[in-house]
Amino acid sequence: MNMNTQKIRLLREKLRILERESMGALDQEGACCGLTLSQCHTVMEIGLKGDMSLVDLANSLGLDASTLSRTIQGLVLIGLVVRKANEKDRRYVTLSLSEQGRKVYEEIDGVYNAFLAGVFERLPAAKHERILEDIGLFVDAVRAVNEATGCCRPGRKS
Repeated sequence: MNMNTQKIRLLREKLRILERESMGALDQEGACCGLTLSQCHTVMEIGLKGDMSLVDLANSLGLDASTLSRTIQGLVLIGLVVRKANEKDRRYVTLSLSEQGRKVYEEIDGVYNAFLAGVFERLPAAKHERILEDIGLFVDAVRAVNEATGCCRPGRKS
């Protein structure tokens, strides 16, 4: 096994551990307020970015619009998301959080913020900026590979 393969396997292991540890802790805290992970991500994205179309939301989440529309329908039915038709073009619909949806967003946001504040407290303060920069570089590299290969984006094979 060459060094590159060893590094890749180690990275994959660390990413699996990171996912398990962070999602496990957040599940235990009830971070998503009884929502599915998909619903939670959807509420968070609308809460962070504000009113948006289904297509824009799907692109932002890296999902197919038809798949996302089922998640949206569920959120509309439980009163967290509101659909607003455009007065000039009724086919264009804007999605926003209801008052209840905004409260759920703020609750989820608070749990995530508290969790990550606890994580940062356990890291040397002098390394905080470097960690943020390195994670940003990693995310950008993953996104670039996905875009270059056509992987993991709406309308592309994954």
